[in-house]
Amino acid sequence: MAGLGSVTLNSLSNSSYDSTSYDESICGMLFDCGKRQEPFEGFPIIEKFFDNGQTVLINNMDEAAQYGIEDNDFLSGIVYYHLKSYYDYIGKEHPLYISIANCLSNDQPDFSCIEDIQREAKGQIFQLGIWTEQCIWCKTDDGIGFTSLLGHLQSMADILCGKIGEVSNSVSPLNIIISPCTSCLDGDDSAIKKLDHRQVPNAIELEFPKLMVILGQNGSDEVHRMQANCTDYTPVGSLGFALACCTLNPAEESIGSVEKSDLNKNDDYQYPELGFGNLGSDIDENDYRPFDKLNRIRRNILSTKGYVLPTIYKAKEAGVYFSNDQTLSEGDYRSLSNNRIIHKCRRLIKIVMLPYTEESLNLNPATGGLATADASIITSEIVDTLDKGLLNKNGQSQIGGKMVDIDIENNILETDQINIDLKIVPLTSSDIINFRESYILSEL
Repeated sequence: MAGLGSVTLNSLSNSSYDSTSYDESICGMLFDCGKRQEPFEGFPIIEKFFDNGQTVLINNMDEAAQYGIEDNDFLSGIVYYHLKSYYDYIGKEHPLYISIANCLSNDQPDFSCIEDIQREAKGQIFQLGIWTEQCIWCKTDDGIGFTSLLGHLQSMADILCGKIGEVSNSVSPLNIIISPCTSCLDGDDSAIKKLDHRQVPNAIELEFPKLMVILGQNGSDEVHRMQANCTDYTPVGSLGFALACCTLNPAEESIGSVEKSDLNKNDDYQYPELGFGNLGSDIDENDYRPFDKLNRIRRNILSTKGYVLPTIYKAKEAGVYFSNDQTLSEGDYRSLSNNRIIHKCRRLIKIVMLPYTEESLNLNPATGGLATADASIITSEIVDTLDKGLLNKNGQSQIGGKMVDIDIENNILETDQINIDLKIVPLTSSDIINFRESYILSEL
């Protein structure tokens, strides 16, 4: 038991995650095969490496082929398509974590494997892309509402990231980018999948800051053939492109950057479309809502409802870009770039705090708070670590300003925690993000 003049930091993590990773370019992809009967049948190599929920690390398409992921019909060709889109776009080798899993339990979303994926990746994944044939929307008495999919995914992200404003010793914060089934409403078993994009509900009102929903795809013949073989005509989507933008763009930059993120830079994203509308068995009669038939006002309305979709601009006729990097939130965490910066800050702070694990820290006996001298030392170390770590690949600062403060008035003898308050000004705005990281202490 520590004396009244000191406290001891407990372990900062109850997992085996590597809290020293702060490379925001690391991504993961999860492919949900829960809607398929015997998804691995006929693909013994893929089954060997993925059927039990394994996560594998690849660096290029040659390594993907070693795990059986080739240009074949596995999962309608979806896995291969998104991996190839990713590597073709970034144009180099790069670590990418892959998992293929059944994410349904009793006909309800079950993405508990996300925690296992991050554990296998030793906490390195900054953004996890999910492709699923589970529906995002359902029919309600008032029109169209949301299924339980997004709420479940936000709860999974909370487990890894901690809830905003609540104590958490998480060491592996990430964002989830989801490409769901948007071609129909949950429970629709008709042969023709009809969905009016003008009626989709407002996703921002959900206030799920750790989630980003991507709509739309490149409407090539190849993509349409894959989509026709997906459950309920689930769109193929643009997941590989989105994660590629996350890899190439530093944390402070939007994946919708017109300067750096032209999805059609390799001439392989020439037909932007929503990918849903009026879909049936006859491909020639399908309406995928191509953008040349969808006016800008309608596209903008979808964006204001919180969805990220490919878009085109008059001054950049040959280019295709993501409309923004909006998350399902209106607060400080309303953009993917804001989240990525905060995640990087949290990981850097964790690096500072790790050496203090099981080390004694002095208290102010009058208040029960951390002694001013100790608080000053830790604050100085955090500021120095942030200055060194919050740099992009060009050596430029990723934030416009910061302020670090340790709450020395907090009575640690009563609260059993140290509170570190951080104020960050993103480069993309003058708004201040207020953030608190709290560390649980051992029993006194």
